[in-house]
This record gives sequence, structure tokens and C-alpha cells, in this order.
Amino acid sequence: MTPMDVLNVVLAFFPWGFTKLAILILVLIYIVFSAVIVRQEQLMSKVVEIPFSPILRVAALAHLFASIGAFGLALILL
Repeated sequence: MTPMDVLNVVLAFFPWGFTKLAILILVLIYIVFSAVIVRQEQLMSKVVEIPFSPILRVAALAHLFASIGAFGLALILL
């Protein structure tokens, strides 16, 4: 069975399967991006001391948790 045969079988049983899988993969990539933002904020706060650094940390963590929540919702809704 070639890869194209497998693809045709999957699409025959579940036509939106690839679309759903692609969306979930993109949301996972977005979670990685959010984690990078959190790490960059941590590194920045060690180098540059600013008075609103805790606010930035909370915003970065909220962004990470929101992206994880979006992935959870995508798993449930898709």
C-alpha cells in the first residue's frame, strides 16, 4: 500500500481529518511560540530591570495558558 493509498483511505472515511490534524498541529506550534515568549521574557527580566517586569511576566504566562486552553478547546470541538 503506497502513501497515497493510505491518504485516500483516510480521506474516504474522514474527509475533514487532514484539516483537523493541520489545525491541531498549528495550535501546537503556537504553544511552542508562546513558550518561547515566556522564556524570552525571563531572559529579558534578568538583563533589564524595569518596574513593570512582573506585569510582563503575568501577560506572557497568561498568553501561554490561553494558547494551551485554545489547544484544549480545539481537541474538544474538533
